[in-house]
Amino acid sequence: MSFISSLAKISLLGAVLAGCTSLPSAQPLGINEQAVPEACYAAYRGTRLTQVRAIASALESQGYEVRASDVELGLVSAERTRRQPGLGATRLWRSGGMGWFGSRRRGVALGYGFGDPFDVFRSDPYSIERVSVSADGQRYLAVRSMTVVSPDGFIIDARQASPEPFCQQTHAAIEQALTSSGGTP
Repeated sequence: MSFISSLAKISLLGAVLAGCTSLPSAQPLGINEQAVPEACYAAYRGTRLTQVRAIASALESQGYEVRASDVELGLVSAERTRRQPGLGATRLWRSGGMGWFGSRRRGVALGYGFGDPFDVFRSDPYSIERVSVSADGQRYLAVRSMTVVSPDGFIIDARQASPEPFCQQTHAAIEQALTSSGGTP
């Protein structure tokens, strides 16, 4: 009985320690500040409401669809989806092959299929580009992430993509939106 209670105590201690290591980050976007260029930070004039409206307007003018915004937090999140033509005409590692019973990837079919004899013509993957502009005190931080997803819904590639030119372009569009709105609520 003492062996079981010792094992239970060790398991409980392991669960507690594992839980401590998996706590969420204090930063809502999970961004390493040293990895983000200084050009991704900018300060804007006007009230927080005017700033959030200008950010949303600037992102929409760049082709993004605003998904969420919060004036109190100074947060605007947007995304856009684009097809990646030509990338779908490649054979995936898990695509299976053709045989007497059809393609294993698409299920079992009796006979040999002639509709796609080389199993290469399928829909193209798409990229999802997500942008968040959030208040960091008096400044705003613009970050972007890119995810490429296969037609079947599997993630092919995902990464942070906030280079200086993107940040400069985004902040310039926000400044232009502030100027065109007159900077008043």
